[in-house]
Amino acid sequence: MLESLKNKKILLIEPPFYNLFGYRRYRYPLTLTLVGTYLEKQGNSVKILDCDLPNDSCKEYSRNEARLNYPRYEEELKNKNNPVWEKIRKVLLSEKPDVVGLSSVTAKIDSANYVAKLVKETLGRNVIVMLGGPHVTGMLKTDKNHHFGENYDFVVPFIPNLVTLKPNKSLLMDLDSYTPEEISTIMTSSGCPNKCTFCCHSYDRTFPFRDEKNLLEELNETKNKFGSGLFIYIIDDCLFSFSQHFYNVTNALKKTGMNYSAEARLKALSKEKLQHFIDTGGKKLFVGVESGSQRVLDRINKNITVNEIIERTKWINDLNIPWSAFFIIGFPFETIEDLKKTKELILKIQPTFASLNQFTPYPGTELYNEFFFNKKLKSKDLFQLSGKISYDGFSKEELDYMEELFNFVDKYNESKKKELLSKK
Repeated sequence: MLESLKNKKILLIEPPFYNLFGYRRYRYPLTLTLVGTYLEKQGNSVKILDCDLPNDSCKEYSRNEARLNYPRYEEELKNKNNPVWEKIRKVLLSEKPDVVGLSSVTAKIDSANYVAKLVKETLGRNVIVMLGGPHVTGMLKTDKNHHFGENYDFVVPFIPNLVTLKPNKSLLMDLDSYTPEEISTIMTSSGCPNKCTFCCHSYDRTFPFRDEKNLLEELNETKNKFGSGLFIYIIDDCLFSFSQHFYNVTNALKKTGMNYSAEARLKALSKEKLQHFIDTGGKKLFVGVESGSQRVLDRINKNITVNEIIERTKWINDLNIPWSAFFIIGFPFETIEDLKKTKELILKIQPTFASLNQFTPYPGTELYNEFFFNKKLKSKDLFQLSGKISYDGFSKEELDYMEELFNFVDKYNESKKKELLSKK
């Protein structure tokens, strides 16, 4: 259906989510912009309305603060006087698109559903409304007949090779509203060689890459607009995992003279790659550790040992690279002993920042199908910040310890922040 769209006036909308509960989001809607770029190349007139731009009341939250404020999302969905809904109506009436496309992850599907309803109410039933996103793919893999609601005319589960395109950021209607940091996100590859049982990327076994020329064009455009002092955020899940691509991307960044951060799987790190990361302007790493329990690591198919985690994070610390470690608690098979081992590992490996996240059962993943398929959970509860542990098999002691862990991590991060400031 998507390939048949030609010579249409298309409005793509990023539904509001983070700004509804006051959480300042840092990235422009990159994937939706890639979709717009793809549709424009098909011969359509495309504009993108980002309804999740941070408003003046949004601020930075700790992970615990985000969890505590998350219920505001549901409250604001019921608040029909929120200015964002009127903004959507005004844009719909002024643009009068033939097609409206919405992008959604599981957590914000309720927001997308309301926007879809607004579209039909404002423009009538003849306007085409489509829905897409990575979690939509997961839902359809779980249930190929999944019905997303009467306001959608069709669903787009997957568009191959989107990441190889250079995103046309001029399609964003509020382009001048973004800070340089919010617009400097770069994606150069997609897919992951690992098959973690909790990950929404575990069912994507394709590995498209951007070529160096394409990437350099975007980097130089960004540099010319904002200067070489801009910090580039590379959000590939596995930049370090594909060696030739890693060297192509990092060497391209070195040519621009801009500093950057990157995400990495610990298993893919080597001392040589880490040194090359530094030499080409790499300033910060984001790595997925997940757990300090070998039992949990094995159960989620992480394909790494605790000893390897300790060894490889020591390489990072020895090179004085600031780094953020991603942890997950609340797996449906996790015990208090496992949770305690995660706390112990945080203290042992000493990340610059510890990101503690509540397990999210993404539709289509192995753990969702095993533990949650028949539970009929609401979309708003399928999110790591929901504040509700999404498995009812935990004891009070385990639940209390999880809450304690969130408080511990907030205090740990505050202590690390003060430590860094004292060294400046």
